[in-house]
Amino acid sequence: MDRPAGIYVHWPFCERKCPYCDFYTFGREHPWQRLADDYLAALLAEIRDAPRRFGWPDPPAADTIYFGGGTPSLMGAGPLGRLLAALGEVFRFSPAAEITLEVNPTTVETAGLADLLAAGVNRLSVGCQSFNDRLLAELGRVHDAATTRRALEHIRALGPVNLSLDLIFGAPTQTTADLEADLEAILGFEPDHVSAYNLTVHEGTPYARRQREQRLPLPPEETQAAMFETIIARLGAAGLEHYEISNWARPGRHSRHNSKYWRPVDVFAFGVSAHGVTRGRRYEHPRDLRAYLAAPTESVAWCEPPADARARAGEILMLALRRVGGTPWAEIDAWAGADLRRYYRTELERLERDGLLRWREGRLALTRRGLLLADTVAEAFF
Repeated sequence: MDRPAGIYVHWPFCERKCPYCDFYTFGREHPWQRLADDYLAALLAEIRDAPRRFGWPDPPAADTIYFGGGTPSLMGAGPLGRLLAALGEVFRFSPAAEITLEVNPTTVETAGLADLLAAGVNRLSVGCQSFNDRLLAELGRVHDAATTRRALEHIRALGPVNLSLDLIFGAPTQTTADLEADLEAILGFEPDHVSAYNLTVHEGTPYARRQREQRLPLPPEETQAAMFETIIARLGAAGLEHYEISNWARPGRHSRHNSKYWRPVDVFAFGVSAHGVTRGRRYEHPRDLRAYLAAPTESVAWCEPPADARARAGEILMLALRRVGGTPWAEIDAWAGADLRRYYRTELERLERDGLLRWREGRLALTRRGLLLADTVAEAFF
């Protein structure tokens, strides 16, 4: 049986673009406020055109919506309600659909959060990143720790809401003691979900330029590995399950939307630069706001499939290994439509011999050491 689809909607506007961010976004230094209404109109047109573009005979079922960015909480409840209504015209939603909104701490009180929740949002992903003012300044964030604390107290005062908090580790000048203090602060708000991301320096960002100029004091790799071990131990002790390389959750609070990316499930994406997948085919929108605004219903470009069966097998294995609890090999084979061991038997045996992969009850998974060296494991399947 086909699984219900996920939906991603990209809102590219934010208060300030962070120096490590490689998403297609614009800070207030860009005159985006003048374009917000036009962008909303383009999104609505693209959503309503989806049945024609994808050739749907009937509306597909969906059970997750994710508003990402950028800072989609900046759009306010009115525009968000219009987007949800448009999506409801072209998708069949489960009554228990998970609807996630990314939120920056500075927008919690000004965005009319109660109205956003009343419009249908039932899960909030808050970009804390750190509770250390020195690190927040280094990361180029617009908020300080006191703002984050007030924002989370405000959210908790609104009543029960599925709350996910984001944390960055491996940031410039960060120490293990800094990280431990951040974990203590985050757990004090009893989140349902935590995403902890190891800082990655992406080409084309200000951080990449600083790194080339040797002006980016990142912690040594062994310190970053120790930080990851600390996160695993601390969040696990607090009762959060480590279910994906960068994600932890309380029972029943896994991100249902993000989990779709590690399985053969359709995820329909709307908005400039957004990437989606349907029936195993990937597509993308241009990283060009003007081009998107000019022709939102014609902006999708279908991606070329992997060059050969081996490349496709490698892609599937990399995605399947994101799941910390492992992926049943039968599911991997069904996803690929072939036995992938015939393409990567040597690599799988070597990784298992090196203590990076394990088999347990027919499931393939990274070992604890493999989690620490996940990028190295992924390279074996390129």
